[in-house]
Order: sequence, then C-alpha cells, then structure tokens
Amino acid sequence: MSTVRTALSALGLALSLALAAPAAGAADLLQAWEAAQARDPALAAARADRAAGQARADQADGLWRPTLEARASAGRATQETWIRGARFAAPGLGSMQEADFDTSITGGTRTEYGIRLRQPLIDPGRDAEAGRLRHAAARAEAAWTAARQQAALQVAERYFDVLLGERARAALEVQRQAVARLLGQARARYRIGDGSILDTHEAQARLGQVEALVRDADTQLEIARAAFQDVTGLPAQALAPLRRDAPVLTAAPDEPLTDWLARVERAGPAVLESLEAAAMAQRQADRARAAMRPSLDLVGEAGRSHLTGSGAFGEASQTANQWTVGLELRIPLYSGGVSDARYREALAERDGARHRAAADRQRAALLARAAWLRLDAGAARIQALRQALEASAARRDATRLGVEEGERTTLDRLDAEREYAQAGLALDRALAALALDRLQLRALAGALDEAALESINQALGPEPSPTRSSTRP
Repeated sequence: MSTVRTALSALGLALSLALAAPAAGAADLLQAWEAAQARDPALAAARADRAAGQARADQADGLWRPTLEARASAGRATQETWIRGARFAAPGLGSMQEADFDTSITGGTRTEYGIRLRQPLIDPGRDAEAGRLRHAAARAEAAWTAARQQAALQVAERYFDVLLGERARAALEVQRQAVARLLGQARARYRIGDGSILDTHEAQARLGQVEALVRDADTQLEIARAAFQDVTGLPAQALAPLRRDAPVLTAAPDEPLTDWLARVERAGPAVLESLEAAAMAQRQADRARAAMRPSLDLVGEAGRSHLTGSGAFGEASQTANQWTVGLELRIPLYSGGVSDARYREALAERDGARHRAAADRQRAALLARAAWLRLDAGAARIQALRQALEASAARRDATRLGVEEGERTTLDRLDAEREYAQAGLALDRALAALALDRLQLRALAGALDEAALESINQALGPEPSPTRSSTRP
C-alpha cells in the first residue's frame, strides 16, 4: 500500500510541476508578433496591396494633369497631287487663271515628327474615375489595417493554442504514467493472490482510455505547433506560459459598450473597407453615366513633315511645318444602348455594395458586443472556475486520505486527480479566451497595436511555485 501512496503522491507533484514549469528562454507574444510581421505571407500580400492602393491615389492626381507626347516616324511613301483651275501669280510673271499644278513623288522617303499637348478641362468621366481611384486607395489602406489586426490576432490565437495544447498533453501524460504504474502493481498483486482480476481489468481499461486521449492530444499539439511555426518561424516548443494570477486578464473593459460600438462603426477597418467599396461602386456608376456627357479639352500640337524622292516630273520634295492650339469638344451621340446598360449595371452593383457595407457594420457591431460582454462577465466566470479548482483540489486531497485509510480505491484517486487537471485546464482555457476577446475587441475597432499586445504579454511568465496543499502526499 505504501508503494501505491508513493506513486500517487508522485502523480500530484508531477502534475503540478508539469503545468507550472516554464521553459528556459521562452519566446513571448511580442516576439512572436515581431517575427510574424516579416514572415506571414498573408501580411506580405496585404502590404503589397497597400502599395498598389497608394499607386491608385497617384493615378487619381495625374488624371487632371496635362499629357504631353512626342511622335516621330520614318518610312517610304508615295504622294501625287493634281490641282486644276487654280489662279497663279508671281512677281515678274503676272497672273494666270485656270492654272494646273501637278506633283509626283513615287517611293520617296518620308519623315515626320511633332509634339502634342492635351489638358482636360471638363470631363465628368475623368472626374468620376479620379474619385473611384481615391476611394480604392482608401479601401486598400483600410484593408491593410484590417490585415494587420487579423494577423496580430491570429498570432495570439496560435500562441495560446500551443500553450493550451501543451498543458492538456502534460496533464494526460502524467495520468498515463500513473495508470501504467497502477496497472503494473495490480498485476503484481494478482499474481501473489493479494488482489482481484477486476482491479487489473479496470486499470487496463483506464490505461487504454488515457492512451487514446494522449494520442489525440499529441496530434492536436503537433498541428498547433506547426501552425504557429508557419506564421512566425519560431520554435513552438519554448513559449512563455500564461499565468493564472495575472490581473490584466480579468480586468473589466476600459470603456462602456456604447463607446466601443461607436468606435467600431466609426473606425473599424472592416467597416471602413466596406464603406470605401460602396463609395467606389457609386463612383463607377457616375463614370458610366458620364460616358453619355460632353467633354472639353485644351489641345496643342506642333510638327514637321518632309517627303523627298522622284516621280513623273523628276526630283521633288515637300516640307510642311504646322502648329495648332485650340479647344476640342466631344459629344457622345449614340452608343447602341451600351452606355445605358452599363449605367444600369453600375447602379445595381452600387446598391449591392451598400447592402454589404450595412451587413458588415452589423456583423462587426455584433462581434464587438459579444467580446465586450464576455469581458464584462469574465471576472465572475474566472472567480467561479477558480473556486471549482479549489474545490477539486480539496476533493483530491480528501481522496488521497481516503486511499491511505482504505475508504477509497486507487481508481477514485485517479478520478480525483483527473478532475483536478480538467479544472485547471478549464481555467486556462477561460483565461486564454478572455485574452483573445480583449484583443479581438480592439481589432474590431482598429486599435490592436503593440501596446495592446504588450498588455497581454504581461500575463505571460512563470507560474507561482506549487503550494504545499497541492503536493502533499
């Protein structure tokens, strides 16, 4: 019996140490976020999209600037002209009526060059396109903010997935080793006639159950570690643990619910992105309607052309210099119904974008409300779980005494140890969920930054040393 008491005492001590001991040189949440910013492919894609959006803003600015282009050409050309009934006059030669002038250059060399300037003055379509590009740039900026918020939240989720997986795996491993020891002892007692075969079968069944849970926990932990390493590149075997006594985890929300909802609807990146998409759709509709409206440009052009060669009248050449400055008016008259159809299409897409923006606003507000309410009730919930943990610890200690006095079986002791471990895991999961709720609330409002991560980071570190009551044999 003393061997059993020694094994069970070791179980309690190993379980407390396995759940409490931190890894040396453990990486924390801020370090994981810093690593993810340089490695996360989704964040890198969002960064590239943001750069593309900034380029759209530059395009919008350039639409109303003048365009200047140069042109030049060279090649072979043939030109023949016939002028009949002309009036000709020249100094010393007098004048001539009904004169004919013919020129002929066949297969000659033609060169031409010039420069053209165009400055838009009135162009509703260009104005609508400039507005659409500016809204596209604003949407890209909102999408970048949303991507950073979600990336930081994802790092925290994967970080806590690893921590919770490690704690669950450690608790199950301690149980597996204890049950294996008890199975060996039950078999030994049965061989010498000091125990029943029922004890052996019960221990064997319990070991099979625990081993199945261990294998499942191994799989879940491996998946969590791979996901964390994919996004950060850091080893997932040495992460700073979550402290159960950190006050920041159970602190009440720092602002009333109405203030947080207003912040989400005013500055939430997902909401802003949807609103900018709706504004883009409106500008696209304006552009489609502008296709049926006149436009006015200031146009200037200067150039020179030269043709030389031989023809029916011998060697000849022609040179022309020209320049023009004026206004160019373009008035659409008929497009076969295409412009009108495009306008109707753009209006329908605008309405759809507005409805999606309203749905996204409602969704963000609902998520913010849920996170705030969980935080508001978090302290009471954690207090209840801590009381449950204390009660399970008292039950465990009482069961230990019962085993020593012969009033409880070793399986009763294992059940008490298992319930104590499960109560601790439930508390850890609730604390991690509160940490994620706090980060999600700020992410929905576009306020999840390094300072917010640092506040959660303060809840990471070594657990307090195990108390005497938790390790007493």
